[in-house]
Amino acid sequence: MPIARYWVVKTNGNEVTEEMANVWKENFLGFALENGCLRGALAADGERVIAVSVWPNIETMNSVIESDHYQVIGEAVSASWGAGGIYLPDDIEFACNAEILAMLVPEGL
Repeated sequence: MPIARYWVVKTNGNEVTEEMANVWKENFLGFALENGCLRGALAADGERVIAVSVWPNIETMNSVIESDHYQVIGEAVSASWGAGGIYLPDDIEFACNAEILAMLVPEGL
């Protein structure tokens, strides 16, 4: 069963910069995609940042988030976001892993 991992982080009124998004993309998402993640996205609405990654199963996801390299990735993202006033893990509002019950992906995506 596919799994989605969600993180919702308060911005505390701070802007999520292109650099911050790129640090997440290049560190976490790049590593995740190389190790079985199917897709991911980072979105912001002015009050929070929402990160989602989609995995084929819980075992694949856990192998990434329990790896030694995941800690290194977390430190890089935390440093970049902290410089912008968003402090991980203190500003996390919500995090969950959930089974995907329905999903439609158009061709070409």
